[in-house]
Amino acid sequence: MADHFLENYILSLFNNNTSVTIKQLSLIASGKRTPSVLFNVEKNKLYALFALFPELSIKDWERIIHILVTQQSLKIADDHLRITPTGIKEKEAFKKEFPFINNLDQLRYATTKQLFWNRFIFITQIFSEYSYQNKDYVPYLSTIENQSSIKKWLVGYGKAMDELTLIWIEELNALLQSFSTDHSNFIAGHFVGHNLNGSTSRQIQNTYDLSTEHYKVLIDQLSYKIGQRDENSFPLLSSLWKHTYKDSDEGLSHSAWISKILLEKGINLDEVAKRRKLKNNTIKEHILECVLIKNWPHYKHYIAVTHYTELHSLFESKQVSTYAEAKTIIEDLDFFSYRLIEIERIRQND
Repeated sequence: MADHFLENYILSLFNNNTSVTIKQLSLIASGKRTPSVLFNVEKNKLYALFALFPELSIKDWERIIHILVTQQSLKIADDHLRITPTGIKEKEAFKKEFPFINNLDQLRYATTKQLFWNRFIFITQIFSEYSYQNKDYVPYLSTIENQSSIKKWLVGYGKAMDELTLIWIEELNALLQSFSTDHSNFIAGHFVGHNLNGSTSRQIQNTYDLSTEHYKVLIDQLSYKIGQRDENSFPLLSSLWKHTYKDSDEGLSHSAWISKILLEKGINLDEVAKRRKLKNNTIKEHILECVLIKNWPHYKHYIAVTHYTELHSLFESKQVSTYAEAKTIIEDLDFFSYRLIEIERIRQND
């Protein structure tokens, strides 16, 4: 099982309704943010795969899929991959071997998780060195952006460093006790601090006999699990997660995030495009990104009421299943409105 972790993990992300091409898998894993890629993530429930393996080439994906198809875990028809009954059994066996720590059901934290993990280690180092009154150390995160952001977070919390250090120690102890021994040791093995260098990722992979992909998935899942702590019991961890989420543009591309801020101020789409010197269609793509990543609630403002009502009626009566079919009935229907309603229906039917 461990020798084929990547193949088994990819298989475990398929459900009975998943239907994707190799190219689509590659684009999802690389974190491509076009509306079509994000829609495929939503439609196929591949949230956990998004931006997880950007280093894998299309040839790597062809090799992975060749293995899964050859062993009849997946079948391919019209270039689309689907899980087989054999694959379902293998998926369940794998999940017993590697139980999911979390089941992601959205994309909003895709860019938060890795940054939060690094800051989690960095904050531990800061408090450790502070407790020994040592200012002469090499910071775990060296960029000005990270250091400025963490300083702002610490100052903004409104408590003295002595008190914050004690709170962090308490939260860290409670956190580690909440995990299994293996996971606690895995997390603690990364810590750096006063007279503590921590292990490199390669050393930890060797210690736990993990492939690079297995290690990456563990970090991804543990980071999310750590960040989702109850804010009453883990106020600092919860606050750090929220701060990092904001620093990550709330999971959006920076350009989409700027458009979101303007739209939420009540500025209409045309005016946002004019101010930003972008095409209207680009702002529409930003709206789609907001909906697909953040489940943004304001999208109905951009759909004509008649289109919304009529298209829902056509879907309910099963008269249409594609944009081309809908367009023959609602002649002035644009694809942007169609896609927004399609996303809404997918989520309503989950």
